[in-house]
Amino acid sequence: MAVIQRPRDGALLVSEETSPAGEVFHRPLGGHVEFGEYARDTVHREFQEEIGQALTGVRLAGVLENIFPWGGATQHEIVFVFTAAFADEAAYEIREQSIADDQEGGRVIWRAPGEARLPLYPVGVAGLAARSTFA
Repeated sequence: MAVIQRPRDGALLVSEETSPAGEVFHRPLGGHVEFGEYARDTVHREFQEEIGQALTGVRLAGVLENIFPWGGATQHEIVFVFTAAFADEAAYEIREQSIADDQEGGRVIWRAPGEARLPLYPVGVAGLAARSTFA
């Protein structure tokens, strides 16, 4: 996953999602690592597939491990969190967009700094973003 911060106001690029229990939450984009793929390569591939954007300055910010309930079962994830910037500066001005490979109509938005109305997952990503130097 990659945390992208908009330079003019510090907003974070997130997808707005809904859990099986109906909780609406935010999560940075990034997808899943395919077999034989490095995590950094995943971030580049996923941003192209999901929103058609190339990244630059991709740097590892940290690794998070979470155990959480999802759809009546316990899930376990290990997340490589990167910071990055858009290669095309115009991408920072796109207010909202659909995720191209999401059949359920997921959307990508800018989360304002200090937003507390909706949770930001995975747990710990906000702290990594706050401590990281963005590209």
